[in-house]
Amino acid sequence: MSTIVGNVVLHAHKVDPSIPGHVIASALAVICGCIIVAIGLARMGWIVDLISLTAITAFMTGSAISIAAGQVPTMMGISSRLNTRDPTYLVIINTLRQLGHSTLDAAMGLTALTMLYIIRYACQWAAKKHPNQKKTFFFISTLRTVFVILLYTMISWLVNKDHREKSLFKILGTVPRGRCSIMKPSKGGPNI
Repeated sequence: MSTIVGNVVLHAHKVDPSIPGHVIASALAVICGCIIVAIGLARMGWIVDLISLTAITAFMTGSAISIAAGQVPTMMGISSRLNTRDPTYLVIINTLRQLGHSTLDAAMGLTALTMLYIIRYACQWAAKKHPNQKKTFFFISTLRTVFVILLYTMISWLVNKDHREKSLFKILGTVPRGRCSIMKPSKGGPNI
């Protein structure tokens, strides 16, 4: 859904740039909510049964590939060399062409991703090996994202503490305050 909303916002912005993106996204959410309420009130939920599981699975897989293809260039530090809004097959081809220009961002992104999967698989293996500790390993696996974020925030701070003006790899920077701050940045947010 986020991919579709993003495409609608981009198309609407081309037609009328004066309408903020968050207003368009909010309007889409209200319209979708009204449609769902109308279907529910009319007791027409059986319509969902007409959609085959194969079609839903194919759509979800395609969306996952599209989102992943759009994120890999940023993780590798080459997003400025290609347009991630192109069709998915072009993004994948252009990403493969630009791999030689990867930056230190790739080391940070790939090691963090690897660590997430290693912790996950280690917890699954340990839960099978020690079934009476299954809940503990489940919570460790669930908290792995928090652990990796905290670890890499510390690494980023240590590496970039003497490079305030120009960091060695991309960092988040100033986080704007307020509601819908992603679409309309404000001044004075904390610096991360």
